[in-house]
Amino acid sequence: MPPTNDAPSAPVLSVTELTRGLSDLVEEQYEDVWVEGELSDFTRAASGHCYFTLKDEDAQIRCVMWKHLTQYVYFEPEEGMQVRVNGHASVYERRGDLQIQAQAMREAGKGARQKAFEALKEKLQAEGLFAPERKQALPLFPETIGVVTSGQGAAIHDIQTGLARRFSPAEVVLCPVKVQGLDAPQAIADAVAAFNDLPAGDAQRPDLLIVGRGGGSTEDLWAFNEEVVARALAASEVPVVSAVGHESDVTIADLVADERAATPSAAAELVVPDRRDVAERVRTLHDRLQTHVTRRLQNARQRVDALVASRAFHAPTRRLDQYRQRLDTLVNRLERGGTRAVEQARTRLDHLRDRLHALDPEQPLRRGYVHLTRDGTSVQSVESLEDGDRVRLRFQDGHRDAEVLPDDA
Repeated sequence: MPPTNDAPSAPVLSVTELTRGLSDLVEEQYEDVWVEGELSDFTRAASGHCYFTLKDEDAQIRCVMWKHLTQYVYFEPEEGMQVRVNGHASVYERRGDLQIQAQAMREAGKGARQKAFEALKEKLQAEGLFAPERKQALPLFPETIGVVTSGQGAAIHDIQTGLARRFSPAEVVLCPVKVQGLDAPQAIADAVAAFNDLPAGDAQRPDLLIVGRGGGSTEDLWAFNEEVVARALAASEVPVVSAVGHESDVTIADLVADERAATPSAAAELVVPDRRDVAERVRTLHDRLQTHVTRRLQNARQRVDALVASRAFHAPTRRLDQYRQRLDTLVNRLERGGTRAVEQARTRLDHLRDRLHALDPEQPLRRGYVHLTRDGTSVQSVESLEDGDRVRLRFQDGHRDAEVLPDDA
């Protein structure tokens, strides 16, 4: 039938109304779907949102994943990779395009993750990155320890607590990073490189690094199985301890690092000695030195007595007197040297005891100072506090909670 000039009997929709209606139909029908296809045109915008296309031999569909969801993607998406995407279908009204708003992305195929792990492990092992001869020894008494982990997780608390308990003089410098998600591997690698780039005279340049995180699923720990992290650890001039997950978790980072700790808490025990063991060692060395000097003095006296008692030294008298005078000089020299050595050892011991006493975390509290914390973390600067923050004031005999008031209050 040819068109007429009469008004249409059905209502006329605007483009917006039509696309919105289509979007409602699509979202209702495909509210929660898994779609498998070949990954194509993957890009990450400056905003952090990810845009890509899924395709097979006969069709393709656009996809978008918002930034806050990318932390749950535990591998680096690559062109041509076969993946499975979970989300809901919708219509992007501005262009009228059908798309999937992705909530999660997984590698397709049984054992794909394990295959990727084994392939990277074999590659790095062939390059010698796991070889014992390339691993660096850890310093016995590190003064500064760099930590690369999440600033909010339990790992940093466990490390700081363990270090303070065992060897409080060690200073901890934290570089907080993401430890899971798309951005985590590069963030970890950049933090390790940043610590290495600090000049030798910088107070924050560490003597060793602890890199890791607390426990979680295999996917949670996957950032430490990425090649960029492995190569950053291998290139580090600062010795690295890997402390990822629990004892049963073994990552590529564990194999490349100079030392592996089963947990973050175990890393604190590995990298510093117990101060009680140090004090006992000092006492043992002092006693050993004193015994050695005393024995040498006794031996010298016995030799002198034997020489004086010898018949050869009774005649002629002048020769005997000369030898006696020489022996007395040697004895005096030995006694002075031994006494000086003992005094020097005692002075060093007293200095170490004073230093340990000065570093006692309870000492400032006994003098009337207060330890201020917020959410279990020490407050280092007034600029880190905001009005209304709840803080805890720890005194020698207990604690009180308080609230930060405005300056004009």
